Amino acid sequence: MKTAVQNNEFRTKASAIKYVMAALAAIDARKTESFDFVSTADVNGFCKAIGFQDTWAGKTYDVIAPPASSLKVNIVAADQATIILDIVKTMIREDQFTSRDGTPFDKTILNDFLPKSRKGFAGEATLGHLWEWQYALAVELEHGRTRGTNVTNNHPLLTGLVVMAHLTEDKLYYARLLCMELEGELTNSVLAKKSAAVIADYAKRHQIAKVYFGRRLEEKLTEDWEIPG
Repeated sequence: MKTAVQNNEFRTKASAIKYVMAALAAIDARKTESFDFVSTADVNGFCKAIGFQDTWAGKTYDVIAPPASSLKVNIVAADQATIILDIVKTMIREDQFTSRDGTPFDKTILNDFLPKSRKGFAGEATLGHLWEWQYALAVELEHGRTRGTNVTNNHPLLTGLVVMAHLTEDKLYYARLLCMELEGELTNSVLAKKSAAVIADYAKRHQIAKVYFGRRLEEKLTEDWEIPG
């Protein structure tokens, strides 16, 4: 049997996306149990097809998403994150996502991360928090090659879809998670009796994350809300 690479499934971005989504649909419909589309060769082919300068195939977590910014948390490069964001946005526009319970799919699910605009997308303003999308992708890359449970094999589209799954639970999922992650690191540094300088650094980063989350939460408040106090 020929591989997807041999069948030239990755000749264009559109054909690569179509191939992956068809494979997922076949698995969902129980027509196949094959996960060949997440082979290292296929992930490499997909990365090239969508325009990545560097493939994610076979790379470790820290190589794909090194620690960056004042918070020193792992994030995916902005150019790669933007490519994945644009792909998923196009898929939303083309109605490629549906809900299992028959309720309308929330087309604004990515609006917090798309370039800031009053005109926005799907009838609502977009907020421009690309950094948070970069962080979200890095978080879900933990389902790739680095950890013991390799589910996605670093596939960019699958990683983006995992992010979307969590956003359906809460659009502030990753802003909340950032606070929790840094609070955990702060607590562990205290328990490990790290130096005062190290603990102070963790405390500062945790405080920045809390302020960021507060601002993100404020964005979500309507005029009908009142903050107690």
